Amino acid sequence: MSRPFTLVTPDRLQIREGGGCISVFGLPFFGAGVFLFLSLLGVVPVSNANDMPALAWPLLVLMAIAFTTVGGVLVFGRSWTTIDRAQREVIKQMGLIIPLHQRTIPLDGFTAVRLGFVEGDSDTSDKFPVALKGSTGPDLVLWNATAYEQARGCARMLGELLHLDIEDATTDHAVLLPAGRMDLPLQERLRTESAFPDEVSRPRDARSQVTRAADSVTIVIPARRTHWLWLAAGLIPLAVLSVVGPPLATFFRKSQTPDPVGWIFLGFLTLFFGILPTLGALNAFLRSRRGATILEVSKEGVGIRQRGAWTTRAITYIDASVILDVDYSSRESTLATAKRATEQQVMQAYPSHAETASPRIERMVATLTRFASNKGLTIKTRKGLTTVGQGLDDDEIRYLHTLIRRALF
Repeated sequence: MSRPFTLVTPDRLQIREGGGCISVFGLPFFGAGVFLFLSLLGVVPVSNANDMPALAWPLLVLMAIAFTTVGGVLVFGRSWTTIDRAQREVIKQMGLIIPLHQRTIPLDGFTAVRLGFVEGDSDTSDKFPVALKGSTGPDLVLWNATAYEQARGCARMLGELLHLDIEDATTDHAVLLPAGRMDLPLQERLRTESAFPDEVSRPRDARSQVTRAADSVTIVIPARRTHWLWLAAGLIPLAVLSVVGPPLATFFRKSQTPDPVGWIFLGFLTLFFGILPTLGALNAFLRSRRGATILEVSKEGVGIRQRGAWTTRAITYIDASVILDVDYSSRESTLATAKRATEQQVMQAYPSHAETASPRIERMVATLTRFASNKGLTIKTRKGLTTVGQGLDDDEIRYLHTLIRRALF
């Protein structure tokens, strides 16, 4: 995987964005726009031009401009972010193939390189913003990476270039480390700092099962239980089939439909409205009762298996030498993270405002966070983040977090 960041000189790091897959994605839009312009200019003849209404031509002009603009930006659009240690400034440039606009930001007032995490949704991918953390003002985002490994590499290179510490805030509890110790395994860091995790008592209402051995710990985290009403909801298609199926069979007999045609049609209905929904609902119900995530933790590493409704399969094995940290999420940490993100958005949108969000925004964040479940435990490696135990109570999450760190130590 090619890196979009590089040291162009010993004092200058440059991050390039644009081109590549984005250009390929923009080619159809740009081609459609050029085709519309050629049609409007008469280079490409339109056979029914005389039959087109008068309002169609302005609409075609707008479509040609829109398609050409969007496609041109995707195909030819580029941006360059240059961090100059000698001049103590960040140079942001934008253009089409070559820089056309430039903005310069002084490096004064930034205290660390911050590596964050923004969870995506069904339409967007996860992002790992690499930014310079401001002491009083907003953070200066330099790059929104989509690959965790590349984001870490860029943050480390920035820290070494500017002689700043790295604040790894990809999980709720940020860790501040020198750039040279950023890739130090958790085991070695704990031994160097003599930070043996304290023992935490098991909560009385804990759902997970813990089995201790001489040199390992096995943790079984049960799946979230599904109410039996969801099973009933999954059987609704079967009920519809039982109501619609007999009249359809009677109709086929009375209309003298060939038997093979009728049986094939009813077979498809039975498969897609009866068998498949019933099996899906049954699997979901059994998975919620029998399913679990199984962690086997030792000084050698962490093995993760997933037990479903019928089988158990291995998910991954993470060697202890690549585990950089084990963090957890709780309602308090989620609230603190959401509050800081809101403050950053307010400061970036309104730089003249106060450093903290208004009380109204804080109350809104607190209200929305109350309905959010925690993200569980996150095992952080050089390659990415592995999350388990979502939805457990905060006390149990803290207990398992300490248990895993002690087992790795």
